[in-house]
Amino acid sequence: MPIITVSNQKGGVGKSTIAVHLAMALQAHDKRVLFLDLDPQANASKTLERRTPAAKIASSQLFNEAVEGVDGSDSLTLIQADSAMADIERADPSVLIVFKRNLENLAHHFDYCVIDTPPTLGLRMTAALIVADHVLAPIELEEYSIDGITKMLQTVFGVKEKWNPDLNFLGMLPNRFNPRSLAQKATLANLVQHYSHLLIKARIGIRSSIPEALADGIPVWQLKKTAAREAEREFKAAFAIVYEKMGGIES
Repeated sequence: MPIITVSNQKGGVGKSTIAVHLAMALQAHDKRVLFLDLDPQANASKTLERRTPAAKIASSQLFNEAVEGVDGSDSLTLIQADSAMADIERADPSVLIVFKRNLENLAHHFDYCVIDTPPTLGLRMTAALIVADHVLAPIELEEYSIDGITKMLQTVFGVKEKWNPDLNFLGMLPNRFNPRSLAQKATLANLVQHYSHLLIKARIGIRSSIPEALADGIPVWQLKKTAAREAEREFKAAFAIVYEKMGGIES
């Protein structure tokens, strides 16, 4: 079960939107997907609960007790964020071992796992990076978001060096791009110049159809509106690159 962690140490970059759409895209490829929400804001959980009933266990239990299996639908299973997740940050680091063992126990039930992380460095983000096979980092092309890129990359490659040598950094995915913004265009050009090898050569624009689809618990490509077609094209182009960097979708 390849694990894809969607992570950024800055909030408000559309991380949960990317994570949810990635999970639903893999589901559309007839894959059994486990979605694990570690973000206390639980935005991903709220969206996916409109699509599929949440599992009876919550995310915090994966850190505190042995979990051998999980109930859920055949194609997409949600383990939702819960209020007890806040206590994990004050827990003993040994919970990381419990979390890793539980993900290993669940591996044979699913084809893929997508993890949405909190926007701050701590035990939950560290846990999600330690167990991951791949990490995808959505970014917003704004000054404050770009300022955090170095810190984010240090975290990812620090975990890779210390704990997870096989961690594959898929790249930074520009999100919420405004093609009319000269500042964003300049920022994107700067990223291409300095981080080209770490940048996914695609972008997701700001489109009202995206939050509208999420409010209905569906991916934007299932929204029956002409305005959603461009968003569909952008997501599918971005995910095609992600799949290629993952070595393809497993059969």
